[in-house]
Amino acid sequence: MHRPSAARLLGALALTAVAACTGAGTANPDTNADTNVAATSTTVHAEDGALVIGAILPNSGSAAEVGSSMKDALAVALEEINSTGGISGQPVRLITREEGNNPVTAGLAVQDLVQLGVDAIIGPTSSTNVLGTLGAAVDAGVLTCSPTATALSLDEFPDNGLFFRTIPSDSLQARAIASVVETSGSSTAVVVYLDDDFGRPFAEATQASITAQGTRVAAAVGFTASDESISTAVDKVIARLPDVVAVIADGMSGPAIINAIDAASLSPISFVVNDAIRRPTASAQPFSPGLATRVVGVAPIAYDNSKGFTELMRAVDPEATGLYAHNAYDCLNIIALAAEAAGSNQPVDIAAAIPGVTTSGTGCTMFTSCSESLVEGRNINYNGPTGNLSIGADGNVATANFERFTFDSSGRDITDGIVAIGED
Repeated sequence: MHRPSAARLLGALALTAVAACTGAGTANPDTNADTNVAATSTTVHAEDGALVIGAILPNSGSAAEVGSSMKDALAVALEEINSTGGISGQPVRLITREEGNNPVTAGLAVQDLVQLGVDAIIGPTSSTNVLGTLGAAVDAGVLTCSPTATALSLDEFPDNGLFFRTIPSDSLQARAIASVVETSGSSTAVVVYLDDDFGRPFAEATQASITAQGTRVAAAVGFTASDESISTAVDKVIARLPDVVAVIADGMSGPAIINAIDAASLSPISFVVNDAIRRPTASAQPFSPGLATRVVGVAPIAYDNSKGFTELMRAVDPEATGLYAHNAYDCLNIIALAAEAAGSNQPVDIAAAIPGVTTSGTGCTMFTSCSESLVEGRNINYNGPTGNLSIGADGNVATANFERFTFDSSGRDITDGIVAIGED
């Protein structure tokens, strides 16, 4: 099955203008919002008895499928939560706003939601937009969950404990790449990376992870998209005689340098790639049949395969594709369960309870069963539709499944397994 990469789609979000989204399958969330709620302070919110959550989603252009899927997933989660009585006897309220095409427009959405008195925000979806707006949400004392921002630079963002995400960081993907390198049986690797703010830290994490797995990294070689830079990088790689090359790049430059390395090598080299190279666009250099068999990659799960979750999504929207839907579903459920466990709608209290409801106790995959266990006094381990999700004290995903993918003879990607990465 051909599936788009998180990095490629989320990169598109930063370039695509989006329109306002509203909940599907329920009344327009905006009609439930109290527009007279005072702006929140930097630390404590007024206890109005209701858990109010904002959502910032894309809804047009190449990002439309992401926004539509997440909108459907939030509608499913909201219905489940409120059908059981909501939180603290009050229905959860959801207010949606557009993400826009850059941190400025996303920032306006954050500002609006803060002024409306939300306790938590789901989104933005783009790493660029999260990095550009998270400081404002933190200053307002609002909890934020991003369903799809993978940027490694968010790992240690000064968020005062008010940020978490339900998609694994690129630092965890680096470990998954290293795991594939290690299982290849290669003795020497070279890390090749796009020399920018995305590629450099990702490559450093990948090199460290490969070394920790026991494979020698002979060199780390940066490059830009220019022909001259690619040629220079290829010469450096070939000189090291690697058995395997780990490539950290985007959907355009990745295939370009892989093809260039392969053409210059006197013997076949294997390649392990990040998720952005998962499905080369029509303008990217395709892999030849011989090369395609030697390229393997890993990617965060884009489409959950849970039959029950898919049925719930289709009940809301028969055309639902489910692209990253489970990530948004997880955000809302975790926030609600943490609020219930904490007995509070205060963002700081909810944030403090999140690791406890996702890491130990009775396993559960949806709000209804998890809430029942909490009412019975049991600890819970919310795993979501994927069946493997833990949020650490730092707000980052601690255990996750990555899809392992290869390429067919036409150079298109095919999922062929799972790479499970968890705490050591």
